[in-house]
Amino acid sequence: MATARVINEREYLKEVYSELEAIKMKVVALRSDLTSITGREGIMFREHDRHLLDLAEYIDWKLQVLEKGTPFDWKAAGTIVESEVSVRPPELTPGPDFSGGYIGG
Repeated sequence: MATARVINEREYLKEVYSELEAIKMKVVALRSDLTSITGREGIMFREHDRHLLDLAEYIDWKLQVLEKGTPFDWKAAGTIVESEVSVRPPELTPGPDFSGGYIGG
């Protein structure tokens, strides 16, 4: 017979939040590394910057869903929770558009 492990919901949610926050910080660090390596004018920067920005924004959105979608008092847990959500408009970059979409005839 398998033994059930008791999972503390508060600790689990705090761990998920901290792991997602760490991943977001790594993506932001990669983005700044890319800027320092290639500069803002390089081809590599244009190809990778938007993807890294999208990843950081997606993880940030997931963090907001976690904060607002769970019955957990984040402020009591010592986590800094923003009361407002802000999303930047997409940056327009010259060159081909690599976004997905219908490519049919």
